Amino acid sequence: MAQAHTTAVQNKKLEHLIKVAETFCIKAENGEWKVESGTYKNVLGAIEHTKSEICKQSRQRRRTMNIDTNIDHECRDQVAKENTKDV
Repeated sequence: MAQAHTTAVQNKKLEHLIKVAETFCIKAENGEWKVESGTYKNVLGAIEHTKSEICKQSRQRRRTMNIDTNIDHECRDQVAKENTKDV
């Protein structure tokens, strides 16, 4: 079985492509440009496909939280006030 052909495109270039395509759609929707309906539909589909590719390529970073357990029941009120003082 043959492997699928893959290409490497930077997200910055994909974002620029989305900006150009969205500008095309806005101009067509406002009536500033007269375009064929098939072209308009294909550009809309390309925008969604490109956005999904950007999501696939964006790295998932592992985020951790530092949480300590407070066993002392008498200090819980003070700790609760400290936790919520900036909110």
